[in-house]
Parts: sequence; structure tokens; C-alpha cells
Amino acid sequence: MLNREYVSNWQHIQEYLLTNLFGYIPTNFVGGRLRKLFYRGIFRNLGKSVYIDSYVRILNASCIEIGNKVQLLRNVNLDARWHSNNRIYLGDLVSLEQGVDIRALNNTSVEIHEGTFIGPYVCITGSGNIKIGKNCLIAAQTGLFANNHIFSDPTENINSQGVTREGIVIEDDCWLGSGVKVLDGVTIGEGSIIGAGAVVTKDIPPFSVAVGVPAKVVRSRKEYICEDGSRLPILLSTSLARVEKAAKLSYQDLQNSDRTVKYDLLFNNVLQVLLTSICQIMNADSVTVLLPAEKEQQLFVCASIGLEEEIREGIQIPFGCGFAGKIATSAKRVIVDDLSTIEVFSPILRNKGIRSIIGVPLQLKEQVCGVLHVGNFCYHQFSNDNIQQLQLIADHIGLAIEPLLQSTKLKFN
Repeated sequence: MLNREYVSNWQHIQEYLLTNLFGYIPTNFVGGRLRKLFYRGIFRNLGKSVYIDSYVRILNASCIEIGNKVQLLRNVNLDARWHSNNRIYLGDLVSLEQGVDIRALNNTSVEIHEGTFIGPYVCITGSGNIKIGKNCLIAAQTGLFANNHIFSDPTENINSQGVTREGIVIEDDCWLGSGVKVLDGVTIGEGSIIGAGAVVTKDIPPFSVAVGVPAKVVRSRKEYICEDGSRLPILLSTSLARVEKAAKLSYQDLQNSDRTVKYDLLFNNVLQVLLTSICQIMNADSVTVLLPAEKEQQLFVCASIGLEEEIREGIQIPFGCGFAGKIATSAKRVIVDDLSTIEVFSPILRNKGIRSIIGVPLQLKEQVCGVLHVGNFCYHQFSNDNIQQLQLIADHIGLAIEPLLQSTKLKFN
């Protein structure tokens, strides 16, 4: 016990002497190099190519770990106090701007992971644990406070009633604007953005945008708000934008030439990307787009994931027949929980083992020009939200390809 206390006291003395001797020497060429050389023995870990500016204050360096290429600018304060279980961890490429104050108090861990930037005069403190993920941006004057004072007894002084300490977690790739305050017990989900001046008192779901006092989620970063006010997952909206762009370029090409162009050659690549996005978002096993063939009372499979055999075998569905044909005739959305209970025209649909399926009409104005359907191999109860989302996608596809479908130079099949 005495030996441990002696070693601890010697470490503190060594730290005090080194930081006071070398901590105020200016310039990186002289002061920075001397600090990297002599500070290495007092930190728990000090990585390669670390830059420590002058006037950086360090307390209990034996509990501080610093990764490679970390930058600590002027007046940064790293305070792990004199508790052996305190821990401050700065991952590779972390940057702490001027005046950042980090305090691990009373058996506390503060972790800042790879690639995160902490702006000027940010305060990160508390007797509760704090974890900041990778590649985060924390703007100037932000505060993270991982404790709350207990004040339930009005007859006692607040400072004598103790504190709660649930901790704070900020997941990867978050951006906190200038002056944000994050209170104890909060988790901010991955990819979220918190507007300047917000006070975060409750958990924020991943990929959210939150503003205000207290902070409220105003939208999801995974959603794209269309011109008509409808919302699409960002992955789908990006794919639809590619379809619209390809359709526009193909229509211009048709207008400027006398060639007859096949639709499936024009759109195979961009539609396949879109269908892949639909599969991922809806957790589906098959997605298929059917359009009218030259014989207008039939549908052909324009693009598919999961039912590619229908394209290779040139399957055509008569209007009014089977699952897709009836949707094209009625212009109604259809949900089928069990495909074995209905008539289908294409044998491939059954042979591939599709069990549950939903389909929507693909329309141009009042005219049905095709069908979009999604299927699963396992029994799956599709919701009304699923079919509304699929209809929204089909509507956007219809708008994108309308000029091509109306072109007299375009051949189907």
C-alpha cells in the first residue's frame, strides 16, 4: 500500500515538473518536439505524430491515452484528477481546438474516438461516463454534462443532496452545432445533426435532425421530402433521381435521331440500381417492373431482381390474367399474404417460391402503363405503409419515364 502511494506521488511530482518545465515553450519546432519527447513517459499511452501546443494543461496523465496524429491546441485542459479508475481516451486523428476542457471526475471514463473534431471552448465533463464516436463534429461552445444534481428535498441544500450520473453517448458521424448542450442520460444516434443552440434532454434516434429548446426531431436524414410533400427513404430517392436523369437523356437522344431504341436497353442499369434499393429498404426477395408490350393488352417484365428468369424466357402477362394482369386492369393495389391462394399466370412466380407479394399500378395520369410488385420467399404480412410507399415509388417511376412511353420511336419488347 505504501509502495503504491509512493509510486503515485512520484508520478504526480514527475508530471508536475515536466508540464511546468516544457508546457509553456512556444512553437512546434522547439516546444512541440520537447513535449512529445519528455511527456511520453507520463502518459498511459502517447501515439505517433502527436501535436501538443503550449499552455496545454494535463492532470493525472497516467490515466490518459492519446492515439496517433492527435492535435491538442493551446489552452486545452485534460483533467483525469487523482483517481486511478478515471480514464480519458483520444483515438487516432482526434483534434481538440483551443480551450477545450475535458474532465473525467470520480471513477469516470471519457472516450473520443477516431477522426472526431472538437471545436474551440467545448466543455466535456461529468461524474458519468461520456463516449463520443468516430468522425463526429462538435462545434464551438458546446457542452456535454454527464451528471444532474438531485434537488427533491427543498429542506436540504442542493449541493448536499448528491448527483445522478447516467452518462452520455454520441454515436458515430454526428454533428453538433455551436452552443449545443447535451444533458445527462442522453444518447444521440448515429448520423444525427443537432442545430446550434439546442438543449438535448432526451435520446435522439439515428439519422435525425433535431433543433430547439428542448431539442425536438424535425426530420430524418434517411428521408427525402419530394416536391408534392411526400417522403421517401434517401436511398430510394437517390436511385429514382438516377432513373429520371437517364430517362431525360434517353428521350433527348430519341428526339435527335431516327433510330428505334429498345426500352430494356436504355434502362436496364439504372432500374436495376433502383430495384436493389427497394429490396434493401423493404427487406424483400424480389422486385419487378412490368410495362405494356407492343401488343397493348400484354405486360412484359422490364426489369427484375429475384425473378430474372421471366426476362430470359420472355414471359408476357395478358391484361386481366394472373396477379400483375389484374392489377393492370383494375388499377388497384393488391396485398397477398399467401400466393398459393390466388391464380398466377407466370409459372416462374410459383417455381421460385414466392410466398407473399404486394403489387401496385404504375400509372401515367389516368392510364395504367405497368405494374410494380415486391415479393418474399417466406410468409410476410405487408402493411398498408409498405404498399403506400411502393405506390409512391411507382408514381415517381411513371413520371420519370412518361416522355419515353409517349415517344413514337420507342419499341417495347
